[in-house]
Amino acid sequence: MENLNTDVQKMIEEPNQYMLPSTLMECFDAWRGEAYKQAIRSIPKSSLGWFLDMLNRFRGPEDKKESLLEVFDPSMFTVNHPAWQSPPGTAIELPALTSEIAAKADRESGFAEAAREEVREFRDYADLYDDEELMQLGAIALAGLADQRRTFQNREAVIRYLALNASPRMEDLWVSDDSEWLEAPGRRIEFPDMLAWRKEQLLRGYGPPSLREQELICYSEDEIRRFGLDMRSLFLHDRPRHLAICSRCQTRLESWMKQLRDFDQQTLEPARRPEA
Repeated sequence: MENLNTDVQKMIEEPNQYMLPSTLMECFDAWRGEAYKQAIRSIPKSSLGWFLDMLNRFRGPEDKKESLLEVFDPSMFTVNHPAWQSPPGTAIELPALTSEIAAKADRESGFAEAAREEVREFRDYADLYDDEELMQLGAIALAGLADQRRTFQNREAVIRYLALNASPRMEDLWVSDDSEWLEAPGRRIEFPDMLAWRKEQLLRGYGPPSLREQELICYSEDEIRRFGLDMRSLFLHDRPRHLAICSRCQTRLESWMKQLRDFDQQTLEPARRPEA
């Protein structure tokens, strides 16, 4: 039992690496994470640190990020996206990137002027890096933003792309008025079946101790309710490690336990006496 508990804890500590995606958005994020790993594979960690430091200085102290993947994250466009509730899939529709909006904006518009200002400011930071380094950072941005068709012809193209898609000021424009993004043609992103891919990785033992195929099967409703009433029954189950890798079953269990807490609270709450 001790080894079993250790295995579960090991997977919980690194949930993004081992989690089975249960929605379309989780599949997209899993694929984006793998693309990012490929993009940074040959880049020294010291260089990645300098890239992040430069981008955070550009963004300012109030908008710092913990990783390059967070800087180039299209999630700002997905707050109310239906993919959060959709079943796993292999294609997602997202709004156009800020760099695409700026390229088509009226040159006399306030949006275009804000974009030009961001590019001018970012160029001062970019001057610290040679062309090869900027191309490396551009490739990282493409992976993080899931921009599958973009290529960079020259240094100026990379600077413009990085400036507009890493700018917190442009993000603020989206928050205040997203009409520019919503009115522009969206982009369709296709990617591999990440649910099947992650299951295969777990069965092959890439990550935690390899899982049995049965451990990839979701719990029944009766099992979820039994775990909610007594969590000890989870560790006596023949597939306890499944909970650590399945966000769907985690959500179902959390929902059931919330129902139990609400019921207990209503039951224990003393009846209110009418005021005299």
